[in-house]
Amino acid sequence: MNVLVVEDAFLAQKSCVLSDPGIKTTFVQTIEEMSRQLSASIIDVILLDISQLDSTGMSLFSTIRTQAGEVPILILSIHDDRALALEFVKMGAQEYLVKGITNEDSLTRSLEFAIERNRLAIELRHRMERMKVLEHSFDGYMTVDSQLRITEWNLLAERTFGWQRDAILGQSLARIIPSYLRRRFLKTFKSYFSAHDRGPIKTTTDITVETRSGKRFPAELGIFRMGAEGKSSYCVYVRDITVSKKSNEELEKLIHERTEILKQSNEQLQQFAKIASHDLQEPLRAVQGFATLLAAGTEGKLDKDCTEFIEFIVDGTNRMRQLINSILSHSQINAADSLNQVTDCNSVIDEVLANLQESIEATKANLDIDSMPHVAVDRSQVVQLFQNLIGNAIKYKGASPPWITISARPVTHQWLFSVRDNGMGIEQQYVDRIFDMFSRLNSKTQYPGTGIGLAICKRIVTSHGGSIWVESHPGQGSIFMFTLPAAKEERTTTMKKTIDILLVEDTPSDVRLTEEALKRSNLMYELSIAVDGAEALEYLRRAKQSNERKLPDIILLDLNLPKMNGHEVLHEIKNDPSLISIPVVLLTVSDREEDVQEALRSKMNYYVAKPVTTEKLSTLIRAIYDLNNEESCGFPRGDEEMHMRLVLAGNPHTSLIALSKLAADPHHRVRSRVAENIRLSKDIQTKLAQDPEAEVRISLCENRNLSPSVLELLVKDESADVRLAVSASLNITVSLLKLLSEDDNVYVSASALKSLSAIER
Repeated sequence: MNVLVVEDAFLAQKSCVLSDPGIKTTFVQTIEEMSRQLSASIIDVILLDISQLDSTGMSLFSTIRTQAGEVPILILSIHDDRALALEFVKMGAQEYLVKGITNEDSLTRSLEFAIERNRLAIELRHRMERMKVLEHSFDGYMTVDSQLRITEWNLLAERTFGWQRDAILGQSLARIIPSYLRRRFLKTFKSYFSAHDRGPIKTTTDITVETRSGKRFPAELGIFRMGAEGKSSYCVYVRDITVSKKSNEELEKLIHERTEILKQSNEQLQQFAKIASHDLQEPLRAVQGFATLLAAGTEGKLDKDCTEFIEFIVDGTNRMRQLINSILSHSQINAADSLNQVTDCNSVIDEVLANLQESIEATKANLDIDSMPHVAVDRSQVVQLFQNLIGNAIKYKGASPPWITISARPVTHQWLFSVRDNGMGIEQQYVDRIFDMFSRLNSKTQYPGTGIGLAICKRIVTSHGGSIWVESHPGQGSIFMFTLPAAKEERTTTMKKTIDILLVEDTPSDVRLTEEALKRSNLMYELSIAVDGAEALEYLRRAKQSNERKLPDIILLDLNLPKMNGHEVLHEIKNDPSLISIPVVLLTVSDREEDVQEALRSKMNYYVAKPVTTEKLSTLIRAIYDLNNEESCGFPRGDEEMHMRLVLAGNPHTSLIALSKLAADPHHRVRSRVAENIRLSKDIQTKLAQDPEAEVRISLCENRNLSPSVLELLVKDESADVRLAVSASLNITVSLLKLLSEDDNVYVSASALKSLSAIER
């Protein structure tokens, strides 16, 4: 305890000496000395030793009280005067002690009590200030007991909700909640209280509240515990968030609208680029063709100048075609095309080196290449990226043969690549410009090209969230560095068994495209090909009868087939008990919604729009493989697969084992789609009836083949929205409707009564 003793100038005897070793006493005689001590050290209490009865003593105390701030002050005086003591206490003294009557022990205890009383008073004052701020910071402030009965109700709550304080005290807090939400509200908060019966509790939630007049508005409701254990009360505040919620909704709407505008703009630009490339190349081809004919027809007949003019025309048209194709390539680069892609950069570089073999041999280039990783980028884009960079390293070589070093190292969730060369280098003022469209640092005569190669490299890298830059000095070569997203581990998970695929397709080009798509995937597969429907059914018939040949795991089926078309083959497969479980993937030339719906009606499991790509085929086959095998091989989750899962989930011809796995899908949209599937077994229905997402349980209410026991579960659901949905179910019984007609929620009971009256009519 640090005690500062301020002695009256008339005394100046240091008479307040305290022998307790835990007390440090400092003596001062002037206000200036006291101020220095208060600033220099922590003072717990001030003891003013005063002898004056006149106004001088009062004035001294008043000055000290002002400068001491929140430090408590005790008066020690030689005068036993009750009126004087009362005056000092009124002015703010903690206590008035009299010398001769107060011994050292009493003085010590008085100092300790003064410090504690002052601490409690400060804490209470601060708490009241906070409470006052809280009370006026919200649209309603109240206190409730452990049973959520209102024990305090401020003026703002009266104005907001319309109930006077005397009328609302003792009622449940649920009174401010709409009736159809009250049961869930009470259950939620009581379970929260019981789960946090010890220690502090503080929570906020967004909820709809209701005034006495029936007006409803969204609000933030906060609640925190006060008081000791066993006797807790709770402070509750309510803030109207109508404006902020509306602002958020408007902002989300604006973002959505702008996103749609940008999406449409990008689509229009891509469409324009395609049209422009076609329309521009048409006259170019004509000019080039006639220029070539002119050159052939006038060979040896024109003078040197005219011959050179024709050569310029041919060269110009060639370069113009290259520029148009480059612009088209630049506009078509899209990261969305790389969803779920796993590209092996080792095989990419092998392909690039094969493409550049002639240039490598001509320049005697040396390449030093590390082992390359897998990246989540479309293969064609990675080929284009490395071919541009390696081609430039060869093109812009120095005096000695090119020496190119390519390496990669992991950086967080990306790979950092570097392509180093010993070429002519780049001056510092141009290192940023080289990635611009049509940027050239050298003449076309010496270094031909479109000037768009590095711009394409930048577009590929940045569209995938990466960066690209160059470090270079003239005559010392260059280092191009860029980052690409790493392929997730599950994307390279190997399959535990080979998939047997039957392709039924009669068009040779489509057969070759499918074969190439499978080759470029990471699938383990065996491919068999049937060129018409009759041959496909004969293959399946022999497989059923053979002990050596097994039935295919997946059938890829074209519709337009000779002898027997795809619809006829589907009919045979889906009516054969030994074949019906085989997933059938329809190969279609159309991606329109009405064609997809027609495909669904034709009982296929999924479809792939032609042309068949590695991305479409590998994603689909991996997902089907996982859904139809007990042991998961792991597969990527992207938009393509989500679409597939939604189709499989809603398809009444999907196998039960697949539906069972889809019912456990982490995405509630998929589970909701499963819930509507009329093929569900009772076990799957029961599982979905206990789903944590109300949206899934609501979707289950729309299933027209629900089991009676599942309906009983839904009728007792804690969510009023679910009970409301089941009250309108097509196959709900009269007894369950009567039970719902007595529901606490007025909307549920009204819906049940309406359904009952419809049945009675």
